[in-house]
Amino acid sequence: MTDGWFDLREDVKHYGLPDDLTGKRVLDVGTWDGFWAFEFERRGAEVVALDLDDERQLDWPPRRRPPESEMRDDQRGAGFHLAHEVKQSKVQRVVKSIYFATPEEYGQFDIVFCGSVLIHLRDQLLALERIRNLVKPGGTFISAEEYDKRGALLPWRSARFLANRDAAVVFWMPTVKTWQAMHYTAGFDTTTVHGKFDMHAGRGKDRFTVPHVVLHSTYGG
Repeated sequence: MTDGWFDLREDVKHYGLPDDLTGKRVLDVGTWDGFWAFEFERRGAEVVALDLDDERQLDWPPRRRPPESEMRDDQRGAGFHLAHEVKQSKVQRVVKSIYFATPEEYGQFDIVFCGSVLIHLRDQLLALERIRNLVKPGGTFISAEEYDKRGALLPWRSARFLANRDAAVVFWMPTVKTWQAMHYTAGFDTTTVHGKFDMHAGRGKDRFTVPHVVLHSTYGG
């Protein structure tokens, strides 16, 4: 076990993952230390794990972007490489932004998984469009993201702008209905709410919970 901000072992049951993925190709978008990538591999899948290792390439609002001298290019992915070696894993880690990932380069996948990543992207719809292109017809996109509970009280779809706050970088906080509409706009035919849960994060006195909604989206097939 490596130290981190999230311990997802108790949350796996909320995502609706198939028990047996033998012979399936899975893409893990924003893999970070690889928890989900290794979980998919454990279930029998051939896994590609996508992420950026250089903090300077992440989406930062201009007024909140740290000075380049304070950014490290070697701190992301260290836990992944350690676990990969210990597990003698065959997961393929690709250093690439989802904005530039194409089926021409990586093929298409039976499952594309993206957990707690879209909320931190400047262009969520572009990322969803790229993900849609990477899912095989009849395949499944599994998304788990934070959502705006208060916005659900409004009679219309909405998303709060949060890029100016001091917490972790979040550009837009959509409601569940807005997330669903975004999946449809990106090209998915069906989007169902698999469930909702509170993800536990942080360490010690800094622990907190983050509401998440799990969506399963498909097209074609």
